[in-house]
Amino acid sequence: MRTLREGSTQAIVAPLTADVVARAGTDKLRALQGAAGLLVSAGTLEDVLDRIVAAVDDAVPAPGHVLAVQLPGGSTHTRWRGDAEAAAEALVSGRREALAEACGGRFLAAPVASQTRTYGTLVALAPQRGHFTADDAAMLTAYANHAAAGIEMKLLLAEAREQYETAQLLLDVARALSGQCTVDAVSQAVAEAALTLSGADRSGVALWDTASGELRFNAWSGWDGVLARKLADFVLMEHESPELRDLVANRSPLLINADSSEWAQGMLEHFELEALAAVPIVVNGDLGGLVVVHWGQDAPNAVEEALSERLSGLAGLTSVALENARLMEEARWKNLHDPLTGLANRTLFEERLQAALYGAVDTRDAVGVLFCDINRFKRVNDSLGHGAGDEVLRQVAARLLAAVGDDETVARISGDEFVILVPGAEVLDRIDAIVGRVREQLAHPLLIAGEKLFVDVAIGVATSDGPSSEEAGAFGEPTKRMIELADLRMYQSKARMLGRLGNEAVGVDTLRLETELRGAAGRGELRVHYQPQFDLGTDRIVGVEALVRWAHPEIGMISPATFIPLAEESGLIREVGAFVLGEALRVGAGWHAVGFPIDVAVNVSVAQLSDPEFLPQLKGVLADSRFPAASLTIELTESQVVTDHTVIAGLLRELRGLGVAISIDDFGTGFSSLAQLQRMPVTEIKIDQAFTAELTSTSTSPFVSGIVGLGRGLALRVIAEGVETDEQLQALRRAGCDRAQGYLLGRPTDAATILHRLKESA
Repeated sequence: MRTLREGSTQAIVAPLTADVVARAGTDKLRALQGAAGLLVSAGTLEDVLDRIVAAVDDAVPAPGHVLAVQLPGGSTHTRWRGDAEAAAEALVSGRREALAEACGGRFLAAPVASQTRTYGTLVALAPQRGHFTADDAAMLTAYANHAAAGIEMKLLLAEAREQYETAQLLLDVARALSGQCTVDAVSQAVAEAALTLSGADRSGVALWDTASGELRFNAWSGWDGVLARKLADFVLMEHESPELRDLVANRSPLLINADSSEWAQGMLEHFELEALAAVPIVVNGDLGGLVVVHWGQDAPNAVEEALSERLSGLAGLTSVALENARLMEEARWKNLHDPLTGLANRTLFEERLQAALYGAVDTRDAVGVLFCDINRFKRVNDSLGHGAGDEVLRQVAARLLAAVGDDETVARISGDEFVILVPGAEVLDRIDAIVGRVREQLAHPLLIAGEKLFVDVAIGVATSDGPSSEEAGAFGEPTKRMIELADLRMYQSKARMLGRLGNEAVGVDTLRLETELRGAAGRGELRVHYQPQFDLGTDRIVGVEALVRWAHPEIGMISPATFIPLAEESGLIREVGAFVLGEALRVGAGWHAVGFPIDVAVNVSVAQLSDPEFLPQLKGVLADSRFPAASLTIELTESQVVTDHTVIAGLLRELRGLGVAISIDDFGTGFSSLAQLQRMPVTEIKIDQAFTAELTSTSTSPFVSGIVGLGRGLALRVIAEGVETDEQLQALRRAGCDRAQGYLLGRPTDAATILHRLKESA
């Protein structure tokens, strides 16, 4: 006679295998899970067999199915569906050749077996013109396991009528466990059942981590207050307890009381206990955890057989339920997370965003979404390969996670696009802090294939109470609207930063230059050269334009046409621009100090000008260098000014308030209107060299004459660049141009040469 404890590990519910979960579709998986409940509710052994055959008939398509089992007493039971009567008779005969003959040699079979014995076989007949798949084999095996579990359950009930109460309690637990889909939910249900089954004062479920050798409680019942907090914090290592070592080695129930080890005595005192009983949970042959019951008083001196059977039966049910829950959790995790980075995917992010928006209705808090896009990610993929690109995504994901708190969610929603959810109070302040931490995280280089690589992200922000009426009407439901609005603002931010940069050649050298440009100023590799500007009325040097060069230690001198676009696109323009501005004003102040008060012109991009730190930085440099603001000219290209003239006009007015002159470079190429020009606080316009090149000794370009006339009409100084011939210079004089610069008058050179020329012309 087998006891309930011996057979209970497979009673009620057959375990799902990882193979079944991987292969079965969602509907089949749910049907398989549901079959456990059907077997539990079956009244008799005959009901179990009928329900198994009916279920497998739906799950594994075939012309016929047969289930034949032989019970320990020798009785044979057969069920079939479809065109399978002959196969059923052959299967009962026990002769495989008879079965093969009845099925035409084509069938799929799975043993109906528990851990203790084999009961029979479940067979599916192959269709005449088809074949079974690996999915069919996996599902047939799973239902055969269900059949064995159901048979085992009924046999145990029949053989152990004296244990009816225990069996009934375990049935109740099985029903409860069949509805639990997470490890924590299963553990909690088992903890509560253990308290009922044992009559103890408290109970708990502790899970075993094989890798670390740690045991931790993740569910309990009957514990509260300080003792509950102690249990939640309790971590036990295998080497600390001889009792735990015994459980790990022998996998048998164990009573721990004051007569046990010194460690046990201290532990019981810590938790105010007289004794505890622990039963191992064995999952796939390995220790998975413990079911533990605790007595605060009136503890037994030994674990009686009835209690041992009950707890062992519960542990058996727990092992199957925990394994199924783990597989379901794993499947759900895969459905809701990005496989490359481990971050939440779009589905999970939208679920959490929707929940945050609903919660904000009651709390009246805002909800924030940050949309982050890796700048120049395509360049990394094209230059270094997709393997390197994947590693960049993984490392950026880790940096973003490090920049947020526990209640904030980071998700990868596609390609190189990430989103961050910020729920709760003080959202705007938290968003500012997160943006700052993201910048700090990405200020350090990634290590990709042994090489340092700097990346940054463009960020757009949307809040639940933030969109304008126009923006709000442009999108659909709230979750979609917030994500798309943050996306839109990210692209607006990127457009402002990049201006109108053209396409650049993509290559490893470009990535290398971008990485090595970072810190070039600090390493003394950047040089500022100066091109003289002449007054056409006096032919004297009245100013210079500061132009940066990069003296690369290996490549040599690199033109700004090569590295300035890289600086603007990567955000390094702040570092480069700060160096040029500081160096030019320092040198300019030196010229002023020795009696040459000439103007200094410095090129500034819209990205620099829009940087909140630019104006404070400029004020600081002016103060430190003691260079007069009235002698400084900030040059911006016309195309940059036209891009966002409303914002730019406000920034330029702040510059003019300092006394700084404003020059529009490459004038005539950006298609600006007279109305726009009048609204700008401009003091100078600069004729583009393309128009200067059209000038000859016999004619003056109407366009150049028009620009000069426009400048006079608006009381603006006019300067021409790109003067390379005497004919061009004379034509500019005839047109009434105020100043000129170009190779004819002087190439860009170092500060010492400019000072020498100033002294010569004095």
